[in-house]
Formats: sequence, structure tokens, C-alpha cells
Amino acid sequence: MSFFHLDKEKCKKDGICSAVCVTGIIKNDEERSPYIDEKNAYKCISCGLCVAFCPHEACYVENLDPNQFSKVNKDTLATAEQLDTFIKTRRSVRNFRNSLVEQETIDKIMDDVRYAPSAKNTHNNRWIMTKSREETVKLGDLVAQYMQENFDKVPEAHALHYKLVSRAYKSGKDVIMRGAPHIIVSVLPDDYEWKAEDGSIALTYFELAAHAHNIGCVWAGYFTTAVRHYKPLRDALGLKDDEYVAGAQLFGNTVYRTRQITSRKPNNITYL
Repeated sequence: MSFFHLDKEKCKKDGICSAVCVTGIIKNDEERSPYIDEKNAYKCISCGLCVAFCPHEACYVENLDPNQFSKVNKDTLATAEQLDTFIKTRRSVRNFRNSLVEQETIDKIMDDVRYAPSAKNTHNNRWIMTKSREETVKLGDLVAQYMQENFDKVPEAHALHYKLVSRAYKSGKDVIMRGAPHIIVSVLPDDYEWKAEDGSIALTYFELAAHAHNIGCVWAGYFTTAVRHYKPLRDALGLKDDEYVAGAQLFGNTVYRTRQITSRKPNNITYL
């Protein structure tokens, strides 16, 4: 069976698939029909660009499952104005309802996350997610414990901040996990060159997909700092020594929704 599947009746020999091929392994024969030499099949990274950009649905590679293909519905594409509003109404959320996010909604969000770009289409992310507020609180307790044990091991300014956060947390104010019912953690191999970039991009996709489903998110900075250094917290997550935490998002059903779009600093751009 050929690695490159081509419907010759549908193919218009327009060269699009070979033009967009990331690794350049799709070639055109004398009659301009696209093909992949079987000896180069190993170079395919299964990015699916040949399928995505072909206007005739004429080709796919063996690594892709055609049962998962779907035609783009132009009627559901966001306009530039809609996308502009969507992006500008995304805000960090720190007020969550007590209710858990429905599993169906989480599944839809994570399905969108699969489409985040990654270096060479590797998609090395491993995800850890709490399913209850109780589990999230346990992790928050470990973050507070980390702060209390490291007052004398961080710069003075950080030490004071840790003390204030720990004091507030002890008094019952959840300034660490923000009362969120869930946390999602992005984990990648520590020796992977693009771990920070791929992890951050995937988490950003999660945040935007969550916003599309009216789920609020906020980056879990205290948690991320602690989990990169504190073994008890790493053990609670089942992390291995050779795994890196790119970041984490607290998320849940929101109490409030964005009503106005506020101002932001202007971009600092240097044009060359």
C-alpha cells in the first residue's frame, strides 16, 4: 500500500500539496501528479497540511486518519470583527463558582487544544488535571508549604511576598488556587528543546478554547514556581525527574463575565 494516497480523479495537479509540504517530500512527476517516494516516507511529520490546503479533497498520507477529516464550514468561521472581540474579552478570572466544569465541556476544550502548533508537530504535552475542588486544594496546600519552607532561601523581596501569601492562605483566603475547582498542568520531557514554547502555546490554546465555552482561566504562577522546585508537590502530581512543567491554568465556571473592553499599553514594535 502506498504511503501517499491520491484520488487521481479529484486531483487537479495544481501543485498545492507539494507547495505546502513542510518537509518537501511531496514531489510532482512529469505529468504534475503529486507523489511521495516511499524511501522518504519516514520524513513525514503528519502535519496534515497537504490535506488541509487541498481544495479538492484529493490526497492524504498514511499517518493520518481520514475518518477524522471534516470539511471547513465557511458559515461558522469567525469574522475578523468577531475574533477581535473574542480576543479582547478574554480576561484572567479569579472568581469561580463552586460547581465543577462538565466533562463534556472539558472534552470539547481539550479537543481544540490538540490543534495547538508544536515544533515538528511532535505534540509532546502530557496533561495533568484535577477533577475536584478537594484535589485542587491539596495541591494549593503544598504550594503554601513550599513557600513557608523557603522564606530564607529566596531574595528578600520574594520572602516578604511569600510570607504575606502564606499568612493570607492560612487565614482562609485562597490566594494561591483562587477558589478554582480545577487546575490543568502542561508537562513535557525535560530534554525536549522546545518544551517551554510548546507548553506555553498549548496552555494559551486551552485558555482561548475555555473562553469560547464560557469557562474562566488564570495562569497559576505560584503553583508553577513551586512545582518546578518542590519534590512533595511533584510527587503529588506523579512527575518524573526528567519531566518539565511548562505552566498551569486554574479554571472553572465564572461568577462574572466581561462587560467592557478596557485599554492596554501600546505595542512596542521595531520595524526593520
